[in-house]
Amino acid sequence: MDKKQQQLITYYYTKFTERTFDEKDLYSFLMIVKKDAHDNKVIQELSDFLLHRENNTGYVKDYLEECKHIITNLEKLKSRKKIEDLFSFKDIRTGFNTLLVNYGFNKLSNEIINDFILCIISLLQSVALVSGKLNKEVGHLSFAASSKEVFLMGNMKTLSKGRYIPVTFPVLSVKNIYEKITPQDSNDTPYLFNDSLIEVVNIDGRLVITFPEIEIK
Repeated sequence: MDKKQQQLITYYYTKFTERTFDEKDLYSFLMIVKKDAHDNKVIQELSDFLLHRENNTGYVKDYLEECKHIITNLEKLKSRKKIEDLFSFKDIRTGFNTLLVNYGFNKLSNEIINDFILCIISLLQSVALVSGKLNKEVGHLSFAASSKEVFLMGNMKTLSKGRYIPVTFPVLSVKNIYEKITPQDSNDTPYLFNDSLIEVVNIDGRLVITFPEIEIK
């Protein structure tokens, strides 16, 4: 690592610890450290996903192909297989903190890791989901939120009784410690933002989700 890279990493680490960063800062940080993360599966895969988006490869591509297989075969499978998150909170926390310790920094708090996941969810919204050798589009990712959690939702369709029906599933999830949202039903079904572009911004050291006004209750 050269001196300029060290300066940039220190700059972003300071922003992280002071919680003055937003989604663009995290994106820039991941692009800087990506080349040093070959042995860090979480950081490498998330960085590649953010950079290449629908042209993802490796673990992320295999994960999304498995999601498609499960959804396509919902009616055929005797026991439905649960779709787990791409990475758990613990996985992501370990990935980031391992990277930072290797750079000589202290580990970050759970609250900051929560912030990271929120930013990643926002950065990955609208990504097209493609499948097969021809990279046929089979769905997309969208931002979603309930009173308790924020989600990166996968959206696909499956054939049921002769017609295609939409299916949504969580790809990433994190605690909603950011905005007060009134549950839309007794199950606290997440609000799905397919038509609105969400951004995570920082106002006075606090991350704010730019929800459409109508959804903030």
